[in-house]
Amino acid sequence: MNNREITTLWSTLIIEELVRHGIIRFCISPGSRSTSLTAAAARNPETECGIFPDERAAAFFALGYARSAGKPAVLICTSGTAVANYFPAVVEASLDNQPMLVLSADRPFELQDSGANQTIRQHGIFGKYPRWDIEFPEPSEEIPAHVLLSTIGHAVRQSLGTPPGPVHLNVPFRKPFDPVDIPPGNSWTETGGFRKKEREPLNRFAFSSKTADTATFSHIQELLKNASSPLLVAGHLDRQADAQAVLGLAGQLNIPLYTDISSRLRMCRENRPLQPLLLSERFTSRFTPDLVLHFGGKIVGKHLAAAIKQWAPEHFIVISSHPTRYNPDHNVTLQIETSPEELAKRLASGIDRAYGNDLPLDALSSDIERELDDYCSPEKPVTEIATARIVSSAVPENHGLFLANSMPIRDMDTYSALRKSGSVPCCGMNRGASGIDGNISTAAGFAQGLGTPATLIIGDIAFLHDLNSLTLLRNAKHPLHIVVVNNNGGGIFSFLPIAAEEDIFETYFGTPQSYSIRSAAETFGIAYSNPSTNGQFRECYSERCRSKKPGIIEITCSRDENVREHRTLNARLRELIDRQL
Repeated sequence: MNNREITTLWSTLIIEELVRHGIIRFCISPGSRSTSLTAAAARNPETECGIFPDERAAAFFALGYARSAGKPAVLICTSGTAVANYFPAVVEASLDNQPMLVLSADRPFELQDSGANQTIRQHGIFGKYPRWDIEFPEPSEEIPAHVLLSTIGHAVRQSLGTPPGPVHLNVPFRKPFDPVDIPPGNSWTETGGFRKKEREPLNRFAFSSKTADTATFSHIQELLKNASSPLLVAGHLDRQADAQAVLGLAGQLNIPLYTDISSRLRMCRENRPLQPLLLSERFTSRFTPDLVLHFGGKIVGKHLAAAIKQWAPEHFIVISSHPTRYNPDHNVTLQIETSPEELAKRLASGIDRAYGNDLPLDALSSDIERELDDYCSPEKPVTEIATARIVSSAVPENHGLFLANSMPIRDMDTYSALRKSGSVPCCGMNRGASGIDGNISTAAGFAQGLGTPATLIIGDIAFLHDLNSLTLLRNAKHPLHIVVVNNNGGGIFSFLPIAAEEDIFETYFGTPQSYSIRSAAETFGIAYSNPSTNGQFRECYSERCRSKKPGIIEITCSRDENVREHRTLNARLRELIDRQL
């Protein structure tokens, strides 16, 4: 075979084997060196391909897709800095255990370190963040076809392994690489017993869920039986089954449960949210857990970590389905790699007692809910807090909800409404590295992975940071509705001590941009509205969710006023809590 033929066949087999492993979503950025990979993906009848002029947006879209679909999308790009633009999303995927496959085209050996145009060191560009990376040889008949296919299978396995994460496959190509037709019955593809048209991948793999060994389980069971005031924590949980098992354990044993917004439980009506209660010093001094069982990963709010340091429980145990370390304050006494669902169910069935305390948690939760509902009454001006509260109550149960960093996710974690069982939306966020980059593109991918419409709540700086990703919205199969909280700057900095340094704060931290969100919506052909009261916002948002087209709702507010609103409302909640304790 000549170079065009082996390059075409090599690329075709890579794409076909990915498809045989169930990997069908391809995010392609235009480029010359990746021509054969792009052509193979675009012409495969079983793939779902999208074109992304911006590689950074492509990578974040793939990240969002993985969050909801539970499997990787494939990123295809040309050589040079194109692949470097994937880096922020690769970091996020790595830190938050989301599968991703990067398939980058590269220059051949003779062009490396030679001054050749558009040539950089691509192999190893992502450092230690990939679960696995490999430099392919240039396409050649000297490499048996089954070796190529086996390598692709291993890449998929590494991406979906424990923990899941990004995998980088760097594939160099020599010119010419424009595709040609390959006649059937090629002898190269038949080596090793491989037949090109088989539906099954060459190598299959399976994962077994880890079960806590008998000694470890008995130890935890004994600690829980002997605890006088235990606390359960639901951190980031990827599986609904894990979340429901933890909720069931808390309910059966009557143990207080802290539910992070990433736990899939924060909005459940069966839940009594502890976030508002932790605002009260009287509560944190009255409730002093001697055992903390933390199921899952990271949490968003800072108050729980501060409270645990104050309580200094004798036993602080983290139960997670992957081996990644979670011990930011270095006070965890035991970390267990096992299925949260399995361990929670075993504990629920193995302990026959109900814990009690003298704290009126049910009454406090009801009073807090009434106070927050009154805060969002229709005639009042819409605020950042009300935005989170109203969206959490009004988002349709069959829609997704994506929360951008920095203030939107914190407000949703603290103030979101409670909903009936079964109506809680699937909630996504980028909390691996917690950056503000790529949130629009991640939310767009999240909606496509869910196969449903989704809502994104985002601040104006994060919106501006990913503005070009609005190009993804108009032709998306599932619409993304964006609620932009516009306080003309980085609102979270107004809560920090630096806000008192008036000579430098506004320019270097507040960072006002004063751009027009309405004009941005018009530029990209997206519907726009700007309600001013809670009632108008609820009506506008509900109408937007009924639409099959994307839209942008701008909430105009003030950074200074937002700080006052948070402090005033939190003071009212503390007073309400303290009266009952």
